[in-house]
Amino acid sequence: MMLMSIVFLLLDISALGQGKVFVTERKGFFKIVSAVNVQDSTVRMGPSTTYYKGKIIEQGPYRNNERVGRWRFFNLESILDYEYDFDTRKLVYVSGIDRAMLKQQTPCLYKGSPLIPYLFLVNQLAYPQRAISEAVEGRVVLALKVSRHGRVTGFYLAERLHPLIDKAVVEVAKIMPPDWQFIAATQRGQAVEGEYHITIEFALD
Repeated sequence: MMLMSIVFLLLDISALGQGKVFVTERKGFFKIVSAVNVQDSTVRMGPSTTYYKGKIIEQGPYRNNERVGRWRFFNLESILDYEYDFDTRKLVYVSGIDRAMLKQQTPCLYKGSPLIPYLFLVNQLAYPQRAISEAVEGRVVLALKVSRHGRVTGFYLAERLHPLIDKAVVEVAKIMPPDWQFIAATQRGQAVEGEYHITIEFALD
């Protein structure tokens, strides 16, 4: 269970617009700084930034607790992974893909920083003792099957490493949050079924 604390920051309210203040929430590994309704701090209304270890991983606006407009999502190296417009429900930018190509085909993406599903998995996983004693190192690639509606419908291991490690990854995959949302892959502007891959590296110190 994630612990959450809220710290109100002293700011000039007029600089944020009438009736808004910034609050800082801590949710597990993440720090979230958001503009909220001054009368109800549970209602996000305005810009929001999520940090992991001091690095920005998500940034964009809220309106009545709903993500709106353009959001930017970053990877662990603080490199922009993609930008998504929640109003038009379209990808604006994807790292490594030409903008013209985005009109023809887009990949399946987690609706948020790619760091979130990755951290969930690695922090739930335990390196099996037998695999450690056998000095097993390498990677496992978990493939999530995603429907054209952006929901996970199943999963499999696209790359295996060792029976014990493979089993550990599968067990954690079974407890992934059911409310995770994904941006469905598209072909010629139409949403299609796709896959989302998460690579997990197993290395001994």
